[in-house]
Amino acid sequence: MSTLRSLSLGVGLALAAGAASLLHAPAAFAAEEPLPFELAPPVVEDMLITPTPQSGQGDALLQLIYAKEQQLPAEINFNVGDKPVVLRRDDKDPQLYSAAIPFDFDGFVKEQSERQQLAGQKLTVPTFVDREFRGEAPMAFLDPETLRKQIELALPIRIPFPVVFGPPAIVRPERSLLVVSPSVIEDTTRTFDLCTGAGNPNGAWTFNTLMTNMANQPVSGVHPGDFVENWLRQWSTTQTINTFPAAPRSQVINQVLNAWARDGAGKLDLKKSPMRLLAIANRMDLRTNSAYGGGTAGEGRFVFGVIRRNASGSCTVFPFTVILEYGIPISGCTNIRSYARQWGALGTLTLGSPVYNSQLQVITDRFTAANAAPAKPNRSAINQVRTNEFLQSPWELREFAIARGASQLTMTTAKQTPHHSLNNSILLGDYIFDFGPQILANTYQVPLLYQGQRMLTGAVPNGPPQLIWNGPGAGNDERHKFSLNTCNSCHGKETQTTNFLHITTRASGGTSGLSLFLVGNNPAGSSLANPGTFTMNDPFSGTPRTYGDLKDRATKLSALQTNACLSGAVFHEALSVPLLATH
Repeated sequence: MSTLRSLSLGVGLALAAGAASLLHAPAAFAAEEPLPFELAPPVVEDMLITPTPQSGQGDALLQLIYAKEQQLPAEINFNVGDKPVVLRRDDKDPQLYSAAIPFDFDGFVKEQSERQQLAGQKLTVPTFVDREFRGEAPMAFLDPETLRKQIELALPIRIPFPVVFGPPAIVRPERSLLVVSPSVIEDTTRTFDLCTGAGNPNGAWTFNTLMTNMANQPVSGVHPGDFVENWLRQWSTTQTINTFPAAPRSQVINQVLNAWARDGAGKLDLKKSPMRLLAIANRMDLRTNSAYGGGTAGEGRFVFGVIRRNASGSCTVFPFTVILEYGIPISGCTNIRSYARQWGALGTLTLGSPVYNSQLQVITDRFTAANAAPAKPNRSAINQVRTNEFLQSPWELREFAIARGASQLTMTTAKQTPHHSLNNSILLGDYIFDFGPQILANTYQVPLLYQGQRMLTGAVPNGPPQLIWNGPGAGNDERHKFSLNTCNSCHGKETQTTNFLHITTRASGGTSGLSLFLVGNNPAGSSLANPGTFTMNDPFSGTPRTYGDLKDRATKLSALQTNACLSGAVFHEALSVPLLATH
């Protein structure tokens, strides 16, 4: 069925070297190359922590028992809160790794006591496996009295699996996760609308300011107007991404670039950007694992819809969205927790009030400001810019990034999405079959090259008709998770997003519509303020699938705010797997 097992040893290094050098392609991992632990932490089967009050080397001995058949080094760098330690392999047991660590046992007992009280109140925690909702789980805790005895006698404490974290912090999704209220996204101090003329063209949340900061002319030497025009002109000619052609999209040029006002020097006038703010999103759920390598704080996002003010004074709202996706330049457990609490604290403020909007800007300035990320191109924190556009058929998604050593946004490969010609192919079936366990664990990354053939693509068609991904011999759940992680199926058939958009375009004064994948459709009345779940049948197998992405994000932000960093964080971070498909 698959040829990978006979080929992988011979081609792994050659494919990795060739992939990294392809024109317009970002650095990517070959299929045979393991991902770094920060992105794909090794599987832990058991965990023990033993008090060592007399050792003089730390408060506790941490022991992790990793699953067999994993290629692990003799030493693993690990972070306990913000303190780095080294886990060392046991000479007699190759799966056992140990390290002396600082540990707040008093805080740990207090934490478990709080969980015990919440469990007594019959509180539950939503549980998700990747993106699928698996029900409400009771609040888990270790008996505080038993813990005290184990600590007093310096006995090993086994941490049970799965670990369900708490106590929860209250999260208001419409204030702390996805902000679409007109009282915020039409704030006349911070936004501007070309069609109505309302607002401040230089406001902090305008496309003008965000792209000016991203271009960062004092560093890059590129005028912001040229920066944006160079980005748009990539739709005018064929772009070659990983050898796959991305055909021109003339309507992007005709309807957007050619209609954009210019200043006296002939450059695009960004103060008259035809971009209407739709949403501000907190994606700290996309943070990487801080136990291995320090981690990141995830992403912050601005979603815009493309508009045009017509000569008659009317306004055209185009089926075209642009998402600016910034990496939050914060690392370390306590710093990440502090930032999460800033987001969470927005829930205590009146949505759209001057105080709320001012505090939200403080939070977003952290990643949108010029020079926010000195080590990245243009010193900008931007990770990628993604577009979802239907000015001409087919509906198409694209992705752009500022490459190392460059200063412009250039088209690049789309996350986790192969070229559409590979759908239902033997090659894709082989890939899903051979990497099924990694796909189920969400520790895979679609490579540029696989079995000698190009795989990742740039331009992603999304129909009509919409599609799902499959390959001969692919397992049902493996197929589903692979397909769900692609750009077009996540924005389409795998989530019943028939209008292609999780966040819709809107008229002036209106609120963007949100997909069922985000907010659910519970009979009790799901909404952004009260997100629920919805169940659909797998479009291939008919298996029921239940989603509730904002409910999941709220649970993760809640746990992050209460992360103890020197106690529960050890257990949480050792098991945390980031979501590699950054939807």
